[in-house]
Amino acid sequence: MKLVGLVLLAVTARAVAEPACKPGDSAATCKPLCDKGSQASCAVLGILHLQGIDGKVDHAQAERLLQRACTAKIALGCGGLGSYYGAVKKDWKRARPLLEQGCTMGDALACESIGGIINGADPALPRPKDLAAAARESFPFYKRACDLGSPSGCGFAAVFITDKLVAGTAKQALELYMKACSGGMAIACRLGAALLVRKDPEAKALAASLDATRLIADLLQRGCTLGDQPSCSAKP
Repeated sequence: MKLVGLVLLAVTARAVAEPACKPGDSAATCKPLCDKGSQASCAVLGILHLQGIDGKVDHAQAERLLQRACTAKIALGCGGLGSYYGAVKKDWKRARPLLEQGCTMGDALACESIGGIINGADPALPRPKDLAAAARESFPFYKRACDLGSPSGCGFAAVFITDKLVAGTAKQALELYMKACSGGMAIACRLGAALLVRKDPEAKALAASLDATRLIADLLQRGCTLGDQPSCSAKP
């Protein structure tokens, strides 16, 4: 094998084997790995500084670490930096390109945040004049967030389909509600159940193709367990 090929293999193996902390790990776990050059660990550590380590929030350190990770093409670094500029500094113009970069690289929350920007979710953002147009623009971002594991992304995408703001079938909406419900979005469980008792022909046909009574009961029970009180009082 040529020398260049051997070098590439060695670099690839080292990158794959590089230890890194994960979201949910402590600062004590992430800092040594970040100090050794793990940019993924620096991204997690940056998020921890935003949340507060030992009760202390350090925005300057968070920004530095997230910028470093983003420059190294770490999705969480770009997404986290975008969230910092948007949610903390209210500089949404600066935030959006970073969130788009993070979303493209696979950060689910970054995708979801772009949907929020389009729909004016933050008081500092203008409310869209055309809600249907905003739904159409934001739907691909919520759907990508869903595909990347965001229950909220699935829930928003399902609502847009159910409300006929974007193209899609009742079956697709139900699948998204169920995915959101399984991921812990309580209201999505109830909305999925509500879809199955609608009287329009498409919803009725969908319900007829399923064991709707049992599925509705399961969805409401799951919603109730997750803390959605209307699910607890709703009758299957």
